[in-house]
Amino acid sequence: MLKSKDVAGVGRDSARVYRITEMPAYRAEKWAIRALWLIAGTGADLPSNLEHAPFAEFVRQGLSALFKVDFKDAEMLLDEMLTCVSIVTKAGTRQLIMADDFDDPRTILMIRKEVFALHTDFFLDE
Repeated sequence: MLKSKDVAGVGRDSARVYRITEMPAYRAEKWAIRALWLIAGTGADLPSNLEHAPFAEFVRQGLSALFKVDFKDAEMLLDEMLTCVSIVTKAGTRQLIMADDFDDPRTILMIRKEVFALHTDFFLDE
């Protein structure tokens, strides 16, 4: 069963609630491989034992390397991150309408962090 998490928006979006539902395993694995492929293409030097590092170090190293990727190459991955987010309404949930469902850029950054955390929390179990 896919995990979901509701999060409140930030600042001007504080009245909104967003639902993050994890991607199916196959789709999430393909996303991760594409991200790692982009990172590898930058020549970033990730430690070979990163999978044994504490979760915070894994995130720090991975994000640091991701910032070396050309934005045009990363944009597709960033957009795909938000496909597992819906907005909670009185009538239920609906897919995001990017131009209408965010008023505060901090909300988008917070949601990206939560999407990443939901898809990588299995590292915390080890």
